[in-house]
Amino acid sequence: MDRLEIVDITSGMVTGTLRPAHQPALSPSTQDPFVGGNPAQPPILAGTGVQRSVVTAFAATAPGKGTTPPRPVIEILAVDAGTGREAHRIEIEPSDDSQHKLTRKHPVVIGASGPVVIAQVGTDTVAVNLDDRREIWRRPDFALGAVAGNVAVGTDTKAAVARALAIESGAERWRTEPAATITIKPGSPKIVTATGASQGRKQFFRLLDAATGRVLDESTATSSTAYNITCLHDGRSVTICQDQRQDWTGAFDDSGKWLWELPDKEANRIAPTVTTTWHGAVYGRTTNGPVILDARTGEDRETAPGLTPWLVNEHTAVASPPDASGGVKLYRATG
Repeated sequence: MDRLEIVDITSGMVTGTLRPAHQPALSPSTQDPFVGGNPAQPPILAGTGVQRSVVTAFAATAPGKGTTPPRPVIEILAVDAGTGREAHRIEIEPSDDSQHKLTRKHPVVIGASGPVVIAQVGTDTVAVNLDDRREIWRRPDFALGAVAGNVAVGTDTKAAVARALAIESGAERWRTEPAATITIKPGSPKIVTATGASQGRKQFFRLLDAATGRVLDESTATSSTAYNITCLHDGRSVTICQDQRQDWTGAFDDSGKWLWELPDKEANRIAPTVTTTWHGAVYGRTTNGPVILDARTGEDRETAPGLTPWLVNEHTAVASPPDASGGVKLYRATG
């Protein structure tokens, strides 16, 4: 990624573009940005109240001077969420593994708590305080999976152990028992998911309380879907999970209780491919076309909505046109 674009949601016009202060290190001119998948990630919101910032990260190369050669840097860019103007730009060091051009990776801002943002920089997890404009802690060899509440949860890259680190200090809050493999991903604002295999090679899919590491549920531990599940919170009280490889979709509430799952052979119902979820509605599609489910019950709410949106809020939806003409369009929310 080599720029952040500001788009007027009512017109679709790009109203501003912000770029790294230095030469982008991983722009299309230096490497194919889609090798191994699209590296672009959405920015995150940080701060509280009216002091909200949109935050992203760039890999860049600072110019050399005299006998000092050019050097790699990571730029953390914060943009005022109300005005779209640059608020802060903070430079931090890349991780040791990303010093070499061939092994450098796009830095990704994963989450925030107040003014502290947490980013994955190569193999390091790094915390930056936007108010102080400085790095406050760094955890080498740590694959950050999710930021939930006041902890950053991830796994050691050299040992299959999940840990939670305090956002304000980087101190360890809890850890899991060693496993053969384990991956942490976001669940809800207070829950993370842990998937992988135990040392006995039994696959597991667990819901963990982010604050304590307590297992809230592992009722789907024998499911063959364990490795590929991703989840989206609806912004209200339900998290929708799916595994497209296995055609499986399920939902749990903010207490960690499973509410429903599809497919349901007894009811003769199949699982949809979910594109997004918002405030009690699950948007997706099946072989029958677009569909909207009720997030708490899993029942069909609308069987012919006409669109399968990728992004939704209370005002608008972004979706591909139903006429298959390509691209995406903005649609006004109804009801």
